[in-house]
Amino acid sequence: MAELMLDRTVRTAHVHPRRTGAVIGLVARYVVLVLTVLVSIFPLVWLVLTSLRTSDELFAVPVQLLPSSVTLDQYVTVFTEYSMAGYLQNSVVVSLATVALVTVLALPCAYVLARFRLPGVKVVVTVLLLMRMIPVIALAIPLFAVFSQLGLLDSVFGLILTHTAAKLPVAIWLLMAFIQDLPREIEESAEIDGAGVFRKLIQVVAPLIGPGLAASAVLTFLFTWNDLLIALTLTSSEAAQTLPVGLTNFVTQFGIDWGPMSAAGVLMVVPTLLFVWFAQGYLVKGLVAGAVRG
Repeated sequence: MAELMLDRTVRTAHVHPRRTGAVIGLVARYVVLVLTVLVSIFPLVWLVLTSLRTSDELFAVPVQLLPSSVTLDQYVTVFTEYSMAGYLQNSVVVSLATVALVTVLALPCAYVLARFRLPGVKVVVTVLLLMRMIPVIALAIPLFAVFSQLGLLDSVFGLILTHTAAKLPVAIWLLMAFIQDLPREIEESAEIDGAGVFRKLIQVVAPLIGPGLAASAVLTFLFTWNDLLIALTLTSSEAAQTLPVGLTNFVTQFGIDWGPMSAAGVLMVVPTLLFVWFAQGYLVKGLVAGAVRG
């Protein structure tokens, strides 16, 4: 009996240090995770808090973390004195139209490149990747020259066309990977049922690569919504300028209007968060559906 108790004591002595080490490691991971999240979201939280302060409190010393009084005057100023409604509308139209066009054009292109043995497919894929590697600033002057000849400068349509052409290579390359992972037997079964190429693409392939379509839409929207260089180069009036260009109006030769600029920054961040939030739901749904069908 004494030997049995001694054996249990020895085992417990060996187990406890392991459990203690595991608990310490788990706590350390959570601490690092929480600190990372706090550091990441602090600028966004400070932006929101700054947009809710009064103009006098913006420069108060010492700086207070929370505003003493919450006001929406900065948002009113954004729309009354800086005409941000037009910039916001242009950004929404350009971004959503670009997402729609890129999705409609990239899906059939990716399907053809992934499923049909065409001569020069590898060359086309290589060119797509090289096009994505070219920095946007290198295309700014050529785009300005071409669009000035076509009469597309300072137009929303010109921005949509430019962003669509710039985002297509990444979308095609991304969707190709998803299509290549699909078993060909699924499409062959659809062919036996009498489905043509177009029907297979719309009713079979597109639902199965829902995660790829969602990822492509998210990347296209984010890159288009946050773009400043193309909009700054190809537009010159409020009729076509987007929200990133509008944010530059707060920086003048007399200083920076921090209050309204913070409010405009919040207006720029919120649609992005909403779009990513809804797209994330479709992304998870597509992953689960694909796993079940697989």
